[in-house]
Amino acid sequence: MLSKMIQFGEKPGYATIVSTIVDGIARRILVAGERLPPQRELAHQLGVAIATVGRAYTQLEQQGFVESHVGRGTFIAGGRTRSEKIDEPTSEIIDLGTYRVPVPDLDTTLSDTLKAIIAEHHPQQILGSSPTAGQPAHRRAMAQWLEKYGISASAGQIVITNGGQHATMAALSTITHAGEIIATEECTDPRMKSVASYLDRRLIGVEMDADGMIPESLAELCQRERIAAIYVTTRCQNPTNATLPLARRVAITEIARRFNLPIIESDIYGTIMADPDPPIAALAPERTHFHTSLGRIAGPGMKVGCLVSPLNDVARTQSGVGMSTGSATLIAAEIGARWISENRLDAMIRWQQAENIRRLSLLATFPLLGMAKTDIASPHVWLPLPEQWRAEDFVEAAAADGVTIAPTHSFVVGRRPMPHAVRLCIGSPPSVEALQIACERLERLLGSQPKSSFET
Repeated sequence: MLSKMIQFGEKPGYATIVSTIVDGIARRILVAGERLPPQRELAHQLGVAIATVGRAYTQLEQQGFVESHVGRGTFIAGGRTRSEKIDEPTSEIIDLGTYRVPVPDLDTTLSDTLKAIIAEHHPQQILGSSPTAGQPAHRRAMAQWLEKYGISASAGQIVITNGGQHATMAALSTITHAGEIIATEECTDPRMKSVASYLDRRLIGVEMDADGMIPESLAELCQRERIAAIYVTTRCQNPTNATLPLARRVAITEIARRFNLPIIESDIYGTIMADPDPPIAALAPERTHFHTSLGRIAGPGMKVGCLVSPLNDVARTQSGVGMSTGSATLIAAEIGARWISENRLDAMIRWQQAENIRRLSLLATFPLLGMAKTDIASPHVWLPLPEQWRAEDFVEAAAADGVTIAPTHSFVVGRRPMPHAVRLCIGSPPSVEALQIACERLERLLGSQPKSSFET
């Protein structure tokens, strides 16, 4: 059923419907000649306006993915190749709203690894169960990986997870309780907001600047409210790209000790960027639950991460993993461990840094887009908007011009002021050529005036 395939997130609703149907065609879940639900019916199933579905269907028809016939309905079109569907750089819609990480030679790398796993293991082992914390070999490989980036942890402190969001859920569910308050950046990862909402934890935003969370604001909040934990991103924060200077990491550590609070440190990009400063987990190992993921290196489908906890909390965080999924997916963890030991991840990182530099160099050729806050480790940029633009108006105007952007309000915690800025995922387009088309559209838009709401 199409409605069950559609999962709304950061992108505008119509764009999510479009991308889901295009993906379904590419994976042959939706086949030529198949009839799509009537607009009113799908809108009712999804709980959205009919106009949202109508806009998606119109966009799909303009691109040739579907055909509409009066009195008969809307059908999946035939005759287009997979590459035309997915990779065409001149496609009407260019997605800068969701993460896609460019990975070199992934088909060969993944194929070789899977062949080696199958050759060395019985299928029952590959698809079998795993200890809640993960296989010992996988935990040792992750410890080896983290050592390179400033985290000295024994394999016994590491719990393998199904990515970063899973690690966040495991940590929050075991070191805090329903109804308690978590202090985090005033703009934070939407997935963190989703986890907190699901677990009935209340988020309060801490004031930020270009260097991330402001310690003085955190201290005032801890003095004023009964805080249960601090959630902070150390490097390349989503969405702002802020990286905490060492002095702030130390200050946040001291505040946590003063108020006896645990810290959940998210560091998805720490293994990609060159950062000489230690993570918070190295400064306060007795109270920090550190998590990272391989997904930002090997692609978002690589749901392999880890949670590093203080020794006296490992049993509890293992329980958090056990209650959610039982354990991390064994075959994905095996792939990740092999790519660590074979240095394949290091090669991917070097290639991504070079690719990010290429894409950022393109961005810098546009005067207004060139104002964005960037980092060579990050596949997204944080773009302050000209005075005439409000964030929600710009996102809507960009969508009308064929460029999808995550709505800024999806990052804002509670009733904190919405910044006049947008996040652009420059790693998402399949090519630099597609990114250039998107940049040209956005640069033109940035230099224009918003349409008045009174215009017809």
